Amino acid sequence: MSGVTKRLYIKIANEIIEQIKNKQYELGDCIPPERKLAEQLGVSRTVVREAMVYLEMVGIADIRKGSGIFVIRSTPKMGIGVAPEVTPFEILEARLLIEPELAGRAAENNTPELIAELSQCIQMMESSVHFSEETLRQQTSVDADRKFHKAISSACNNPLLIKFYTELSSLHMEGDMWMRMDELANEPAARGQWVNDHKAIFNQIKKGDSEKAREVMYQHISNVINEIAT
Repeated sequence: MSGVTKRLYIKIANEIIEQIKNKQYELGDCIPPERKLAEQLGVSRTVVREAMVYLEMVGIADIRKGSGIFVIRSTPKMGIGVAPEVTPFEILEARLLIEPELAGRAAENNTPELIAELSQCIQMMESSVHFSEETLRQQTSVDADRKFHKAISSACNNPLLIKFYTELSSLHMEGDMWMRMDELANEPAARGQWVNDHKAIFNQIKKGDSEKAREVMYQHISNVINEIAT
């Protein structure tokens, strides 16, 4: 068995596929809500959410916001290889570990150039909310978000940390699973959900308060996890 097939969310998805094959769910049936499945299977809602999106990606299920998750096929359209190497929640978990420290170091190295760059990013985020064209609104907000966090990482003055963060950020907000989970959460970045979070981070970095900068960055990443998971 490959490493990919051992992933917990794929294990849950495969269990549901087996239940469909055994006629526990018929075509057109609604799969139980995520909260109920999480309780039944003894896993987190995060894992269930990933499993449901994976089932949709392989053509087994159709996630209809506000209605439920419906069985539309009994066998996958594609092979197991569609599974991403890392899931959105694993990426966010890694960000939660590293980015608070990067924010703290940025507060200690809060040069005028850094403050100006972060300020410009926030202005981009605020402006993007008012764009009428959806694609432009989403792309501008995502670009501003990435530039904001990249600027903070670059201020740590540690080439290895910068390299690690660059690799990590290249995975963030990318791939079919991330895009679908973001869509199910009503695209929080595109609707300006994180502007206030970024302002709080900016304010603490500008003040040079490294401990507070770590705290607000930790809270921000936690907020993203909670928004995507529920």
